[in-house]
Amino acid sequence: MQFSRLTVTVLAVSLVLNARAQEKPAPKTEPTKEQPSPSQEQSAAKSVSGPAVDAVKMSGSTFESPYFKFTYELPPRWKTLDDAARMAANQQAAQEDMERSKVLLPKKASSKTAKNASATPQPPASVPDRYSLLAASPNGLDSLASPVLPRINIWAHRRIPPMDKAIDHAQLLVSGKHNEILVRPQELNIEGQPFVRVELVNAAGNYQARYVTVIGDFLVGFDFLTQSEKDMVEYANTIKSIRFE
Repeated sequence: MQFSRLTVTVLAVSLVLNARAQEKPAPKTEPTKEQPSPSQEQSAAKSVSGPAVDAVKMSGSTFESPYFKFTYELPPRWKTLDDAARMAANQQAAQEDMERSKVLLPKKASSKTAKNASATPQPPASVPDRYSLLAASPNGLDSLASPVLPRINIWAHRRIPPMDKAIDHAQLLVSGKHNEILVRPQELNIEGQPFVRVELVNAAGNYQARYVTVIGDFLVGFDFLTQSEKDMVEYANTIKSIRFE
């Protein structure tokens, strides 16, 4: 009898414990994070991408470069080269640079000569990125190649050693044999930004003032080309209107 009572007690306790176990809530599981679709990833990439290097905005005589984050005031009533023509010329320059780099790359060796070739890898030829940001004159321009004077050019060249400093670019400009140097490369500060300035009379007898600065990975330059020193000084003085964000 005692054994039966013990058996009944054990069974009762077991039933109670099982019931309590079933009443316990199931452990919470972390919700799975939804992976972004390819289209969402592309949208996110576009949202963080910045303006194109050669993208510009004109408001009256005010030039703005969203990429390099500065504004500049053109002389009153000057006209700029059509944006479509300027950017098409930039694309053509990029294509020419690419073709030129292919010529500089070493030719692929045949299987026969490859065995005797040096194991040292050959570095690829550098392809410079060069952009026109603005070309302007009192009566406008038909193309970047137009010889019309006076004119103002603003350009950007990617920095590639050893020509990766503003002073290097200015020194290269004055190295021409037929140039008459009016002002040798000198450093100055405009609106808190360091520039290098040089002035000369080129081989064609035209006057040129160039201001070059470094912005990020680029050399950014301002060229003032005229037929007289007086005009060069007057138009080059507009560089003082530059403002950096």
